[in-house]
Amino acid sequence: MQFTLFSIVALAALATASPATTSGGCNGTSCKVGFVNYECNKGSCVGAGGGDGAKCTVVDNDDGSVTSWCPGCGDSNLC
Repeated sequence: MQFTLFSIVALAALATASPATTSGGCNGTSCKVGFVNYECNKGSCVGAGGGDGAKCTVVDNDDGSVTSWCPGCGDSNLC
């Protein structure tokens, strides 16, 4: 199989175009992924649907920032 420079660059761009998403669980008022607690940016780990262990998701955005999606965030795929 022969790869051209264009195909390699196109594949590299595609691989970096989408943000990384990591699922975690509520830990008090934050979303815990691994050993790191992230403040909830969307939704809340406290209240309806929240509580320790409730599903939450941390997204590494293209601009280098991180968004934490907690229960009640409005997107059932992320919270």
